[in-house]
Amino acid sequence: MSEARKSPGRRTFLAGLVTGAGAVAALAGVPRKAVARKEGEAPERAAPGPVLYRRTEEVERYYRTLYR
Repeated sequence: MSEARKSPGRRTFLAGLVTGAGAVAALAGVPRKAVARKEGEAPERAAPGPVLYRRTEEVERYYRTLYR
C-alpha cells in the first residue's frame, strides 16, 4: 500500500527536466521572420571599412584635451 502512494522518484524528475530543457532549446532555435523593406526604401549604406567605434562630439573633446 505504501508503494502506490510514493511520490515520483528522482528519475522522473530528471527526465522531465531534461525533456523541458530540450523543448526550450528546440523553440529557441527556430529562426524568426525577417522584416521586409518597403518597395521605395533604399538599403542602408555601410561604411567603407570596419567600424570599431564611432566618435561622438564628447569623445573628440576628450581626445583634444588629452593630447594637447
